Amino acid sequence: MHVDEFIRHLELVRGLSAHSCRAYHNDLTAFSRWCERNEISSHEATHRQLRLYLGELTAAGYARATIARAMTTLRTYYDYLVEKGTIEDNPALLLQAPKQGRTLPKTLTQDDITTLLESPDDSTPKGMRDAALLELMYATGARVAELSGLNVDRIDLQNNLVLLEGKGNKQRLVPLYPAAAAAVDVYLKQAREVLQGKASQAVFLSTRGNRLSEDAIRRIVKTHARAAGITTPVSPHTFRHSFATDLLSGGADLRSVQELLGHANLSTTQIYTHISAAHLKEVHKRTHPRA
Repeated sequence: MHVDEFIRHLELVRGLSAHSCRAYHNDLTAFSRWCERNEISSHEATHRQLRLYLGELTAAGYARATIARAMTTLRTYYDYLVEKGTIEDNPALLLQAPKQGRTLPKTLTQDDITTLLESPDDSTPKGMRDAALLELMYATGARVAELSGLNVDRIDLQNNLVLLEGKGNKQRLVPLYPAAAAAVDVYLKQAREVLQGKASQAVFLSTRGNRLSEDAIRRIVKTHARAAGITTPVSPHTFRHSFATDLLSGGADLRSVQELLGHANLSTTQIYTHISAAHLKEVHKRTHPRA
């Protein structure tokens, strides 16, 4: 299999994040092992054999989302092989994805968000960094990869704007509310230089002066969620979901939220309308005299 070459293509040409590339690699590794067990050449796999593979994943109890992702991986991989001229046709082209049950993203209440944003000790450089990170996360709905890759020259505090680079290297400008801009300003002026070791353009730095990795950012979020007394799982993506839901609940239109999130398709953003509607129904039930 041309897996390593394919993963480099995803990373360098298509601009996928390290997290997405790992998922593709893991899916193809699992498929490659299945081919070996069944004495099948992956380049010669037929549509029927691919259906058999997905069927075995279903029988093994894998989640529908996992199986759908495996199917997408195979389709993308074989498309790549067709483009390279390694094979003539894509055997995964007509695979049918299992129907997905709608799972609404988890969000934070306003009280939880307030407590979380106030949890860092802003009297220390590390605390100032964490305060700026959490505020920026909620202000922009940025993906964790976008936060990790953010450079200083992408922040415009004169106009309270940040330029984020999302999937496929697509850029978008997102406004900062005043509290977020203030937290970032304090961090950049008072703490970042203390943390900085080697010269770096990264906004968020570790205590050793290196760019904060995606995993490090996830750990910071979890640490402050525990400190805030939040018992449900919290991740950077929870902030992203909360950002989108709160905007829609506040009256923002779907197209604007799509632009702010950096979604290529409006259908991806539409899931948040269900959360917003659920929120409005709860408010209605709680406040209407006849409800």
